[in-house]
Amino acid sequence: MRYRINGRPVVGLCSNDYLGLADEVLAIHSPAGAGGSRLICGDLEPHRDVERSLATLVGTDDAVLFPSGYQLNLGVLPALIEHEDLVWSDALNHASLIDGLRLARARVSVLDHRASPAPTASVGDVASWWITESIFSMDGDLADVVAMRRHLEDGGALYVDEAHAFGLYSHGRGLLGEHGLVPTAMVGTLGKSYGVAGAFVAASSGVCSWIRSRARSFVFSTGMSPVLVAQIAAAIARVQGAEGDERRARVWLAARHLAQRLGLDSAPSPIFPIVIGDNATAVAIADALLERGWHVQPIRPPTVPDGTARLRVTVSAGHDLASLDAFAQDLLSLLDRAEIPLAIARGLGSPDRSLEGPAR
Repeated sequence: MRYRINGRPVVGLCSNDYLGLADEVLAIHSPAGAGGSRLICGDLEPHRDVERSLATLVGTDDAVLFPSGYQLNLGVLPALIEHEDLVWSDALNHASLIDGLRLARARVSVLDHRASPAPTASVGDVASWWITESIFSMDGDLADVVAMRRHLEDGGALYVDEAHAFGLYSHGRGLLGEHGLVPTAMVGTLGKSYGVAGAFVAASSGVCSWIRSRARSFVFSTGMSPVLVAQIAAAIARVQGAEGDERRARVWLAARHLAQRLGLDSAPSPIFPIVIGDNATAVAIADALLERGWHVQPIRPPTVPDGTARLRVTVSAGHDLASLDAFAQDLLSLLDRAEIPLAIARGLGSPDRSLEGPAR
């Protein structure tokens, strides 16, 4: 978590590399390219091996690799959701989920953040889909696992993006795996806790077969580079094993430690949204922190709702506790100087109602 910006040494506190694996150098010798789309000539045995490993890890029949989570959600959501389906989407879902739902041209109801859908089960060919993240990327809070389980038991379909949760829980699983919950489709990314790149969707064999033939961002893209696939396989082995356990213990210790230094009762995730409100002030405080050797990015609209500009602070297994103490001291000092009270308010903002109703 230490690097240089314009020649100046800094401690990074804005990366999603939660387990500190991204800087690791792996000596892997493999062909550079797949040679074509997976449906033509690019479907290689290493792809299928990694997909089987990921499916086993999360408890599904199969999984499908994609080059990125954004590309995945843009292809998979329109492939799975029919125009007549009922769709419920959390107000603070990631942009890739919102854009995928727009491409699906479905009837979408936007839920207040962390609210659960009305108990409407699938009827005939019409499904009731709940689309949500498990750890929300900009707020660091958690979806309601009990409500998700109830939605499935009532016959609903559940699509959960575990991008920021996958790898943080036992055996390298996500929040749902920690609670023994298997959704209709689970999305995991490999560029965060796993320190590599790419993403996958895990589901039943029938759903995955459908995705391979109908998700346009899969069908019309060259298969993932075998070099990257080999790195993913190595990362899976590390994150699942004893090294992963040790790194997970460190990141959660770091999260609890920073929470304590900031006067918080708990840390639901390694993500701390320090809400500033005003855009210019958020940028000024981030610049002042950089002068002191702390790299923290100001997050502003349209990434977050108007009036909720923030410093999105993240901790990882690579942070030592003394550095977090020093960072907290500098942060609190700058907030005090700006006469801004410390506010870590998760789930701010109004729903994006532009998604509601059938797409036009």
